[in-house]
Amino acid sequence: MSTSTKNHKYYLAPLRGITDVTFRNVYERHFGKFDYMLAPFVSTILGTRVKEYHIKDILPGDDNDPERLIPQIIGNDPGGFLLLCNKFADLGFASVNWNLGCPAPLITKKRRGSGLLPHKDIIERFLDDIVPKLSIPLSVKVRLGLENKDDLEGLMPIFNTYPLKEIIIHPRIGVQMYDGTVDIDKFEICLRKSTHTTVYNGDICTVDDFNRLATRFPDVNRWMIGRGLIKNPCLMNELRGEKPGSIRIFLDDLLDACKGHPHPIKTLGRMKEIWRYLSDGIDPGGESGEKILRCESLSEYNKIVNTFFNS
Repeated sequence: MSTSTKNHKYYLAPLRGITDVTFRNVYERHFGKFDYMLAPFVSTILGTRVKEYHIKDILPGDDNDPERLIPQIIGNDPGGFLLLCNKFADLGFASVNWNLGCPAPLITKKRRGSGLLPHKDIIERFLDDIVPKLSIPLSVKVRLGLENKDDLEGLMPIFNTYPLKEIIIHPRIGVQMYDGTVDIDKFEICLRKSTHTTVYNGDICTVDDFNRLATRFPDVNRWMIGRGLIKNPCLMNELRGEKPGSIRIFLDDLLDACKGHPHPIKTLGRMKEIWRYLSDGIDPGGESGEKILRCESLSEYNKIVNTFFNS
């Protein structure tokens, strides 16, 4: 049984290529609603106008609740950042997030995402420039650093001088990507140094994982979950002590929702990406995940999935 109480808040982590609007809506139909969802990042743009296709995944409406969905922006250009912030404010979003955590080398080499963390001067100048002009509350999502796990600790006094809505900490460094383990001790140091509301993110894959963290950090009541949720879609039900939804029906519903894509290979790629994580959770050491990753058509995919669940 989880130590979770009604005071705990659960956030969906942004997983690029997975947690888009289709996934978010299908997931919540089967396993319940998140308190908040962080959308996969959009990049800052040049120009003076934000075109709808650039933010189509997060346009408010029946599919996106601007009170719970948090747009995330990646970039180091203050002008482009403010352009998007103003657009999101006009659309009625309650807050916006700055991505300082993406570990992808193509991102970090441009001093974006976690590639900015070694550069305190750039981060401070950026915040000095944008914060007085913001028309919407700002949060940040960070890692411990790019190559040095002390980067974030050194940044905490800077973050503390700005009125941030919250700080979301994934206690890995960028070069780790998602390998190795999270550094809980360093998270604790940063937590103690922060004057902001802090959200924990990283390696919550089971109720036991959550209970260990919630016991160690009783002052933290906001938790962001990403890969652990794909490995076990029922995790949110388990954390809340609810009857679990059906993974099989969820997958069928997600496949149906994705079939509107004009290129079936894109739909197959989406389902393969889900199974890249899911097989670790529901078929560890089994062959179904490998078969799905090798299959070349949706009909072949369906046969493998049917065989797996019927067995």
